[in-house]
Formats: sequence, structure tokens, C-alpha cells
Amino acid sequence: MSGTENTIARGEIYFVYLDPVFGREVGGYKTRPVVVVSTNDIHQNTRIVTVVPGTTTGLTGEPRPNIVKVDRDLGNGLREATYFQCHQVRAIDQGRMTGRPVGHMSRRDLLRIQDALRHSLGLTLPP
Repeated sequence: MSGTENTIARGEIYFVYLDPVFGREVGGYKTRPVVVVSTNDIHQNTRIVTVVPGTTTGLTGEPRPNIVKVDRDLGNGLREATYFQCHQVRAIDQGRMTGRPVGHMSRRDLLRIQDALRHSLGLTLPP
């Protein structure tokens, strides 16, 4: 691993290779953007990082509570608008993160990701 091990921080964005995958899991034999959602103490002690993968393929239809569109900006390092699929949250070994982060998710966007994760995991309170 190249210097990123145990320096990974919540909210950072990396491009990682998620394959092999199965069925409808996000992959595609290319690197994909992921945002780190696990707390720093977890991935520093376990070497496992919980991430939400993104795709640049636009989604049609109504906005979905499990998908967060994040526009490109100087801070996040994304190449284009990216749709983070919170229903595809997954744990990966730090060995998949072979490079440095490209950026950091804004506080506002990270809060939106957290809300979509709560929805996806059934952690929201009914109205």
C-alpha cells in the first residue's frame, strides 16, 4: 500500500477498483469514486473502510432518497457530477485504496450522504 494506510479520513474521496463484483453491485472493471463513511477510529484499528460508491451515469426519473448527486467542485476532486449510491454501501480492505484521496466531501454533501444511508439502512424514524 502506498502511504494511505491508516491515514484515511471520513469524508475523503478516492478512486478505487471495486471488482470483482456480482450481479448489480457497482463495479465495471474500472476505478470508481468512493466516499469514506466509516469513522476514523474504525478504519485505523481494523484496516477496513466503509465506503459509498459513486457513478457518473445520470439517473432518470424522480430523485431517490438512497442516491445523492454531488456536483464537481475544487474541494472534492470529482471529475464530473457523481451519484453516490447509498444502498450499495460496502466495507473494503485498505489495500484497494492504492492512491491518495482526490478530495474531501463538503460538510453539506456528507450530511446528505448520511441521511441517504439512514434511509437505506432503515434508520430513519417514521413521521
